[in-house]
Amino acid sequence: MTPSKAPTSAKPASRNQTRVLVLDDDSFQLDLIAELLRSLGFADLSCMTSATEALRNIIGKPNSFDLVLIDLHLPGMDGFQFMEALALTDYKGALIIVSGQSQDVMRGAALVAKLRRFTLLGSLTKPVQREPLAALIAGLF
Repeated sequence: MTPSKAPTSAKPASRNQTRVLVLDDDSFQLDLIAELLRSLGFADLSCMTSATEALRNIIGKPNSFDLVLIDLHLPGMDGFQFMEALALTDYKGALIIVSGQSQDVMRGAALVAKLRRFTLLGSLTKPVQREPLAALIAGLF
């Protein structure tokens, strides 16, 4: 877990009003992260398995999500490519990187996120656990 500062965009008023996108091609991980977020008080969740689908939901509406959690290993468009495309949408929300990749890859992804000027709350290794997720999300409020 690597915490960072709070987003520079307008902060959500509360957890139940925070719009969250979870992007992971593994349905088990997607369900696990969604359940953890619900247990932390988040209600407005969009769960997607395709980076292309996620981008379609963001293009033209860069403020549609306050927080995006992305896996690095995705079919068709990996997490690095997704961050590059997301940067072109003028997305202003926060980002959490979630992956089972090595620490070197995770550090590289965090560097890419910072270079793309995302508000990176941090990185989590899989399987995601409640306490580290809660600690990163605390940076939103």
